[in-house]
Amino acid sequence: MNHSLRGRLHNRELAEAALLHPHKGRPPVLKPRVVVEIAVGGALGALARDLLSDALPGAKSGFPWDTFTVNMLGCLAMGALTAYLLRRRPHPFVRPLMVTGYLGGFTTFSHLIDGIYKLGDDGRVGLSVGYAAASVFGGWIAIAAGLALGRLVPRRPGEDAT
Repeated sequence: MNHSLRGRLHNRELAEAALLHPHKGRPPVLKPRVVVEIAVGGALGALARDLLSDALPGAKSGFPWDTFTVNMLGCLAMGALTAYLLRRRPHPFVRPLMVTGYLGGFTTFSHLIDGIYKLGDDGRVGLSVGYAAASVFGGWIAIAAGLALGRLVPRRPGEDAT
């Protein structure tokens, strides 16, 4: 990662921390609007995951292609959305609704672990390890691709990065 991007990421993290955690030592207060945005996004993401998983054909090899595909698409979307958020001043609901809610509901760590366990329990230890490795490394590649794609989205005239 180049120095300029790393600096922007760090500055963005500091700005988000100040915005999300303004309490500085006091207990955080749950904002009802943010809770609703996360809940709506999570419900929509989970519904999209279920619909997409049902639409994918079953794998004869036993490899959990549905969960793998959903998680790779989620990583790609996370990279693109992160690049978007770093370059623009999005509406305050974007992060809780889309990142925490939608992508949190869409991607599924629990199904990843279930797939790893089921493959290993069925005696396919090599496939289980391969699935775990492909999920982690594929996820990193998908995030990097999403970051690159997100940077290709042109800025609107007069739009500043935060």
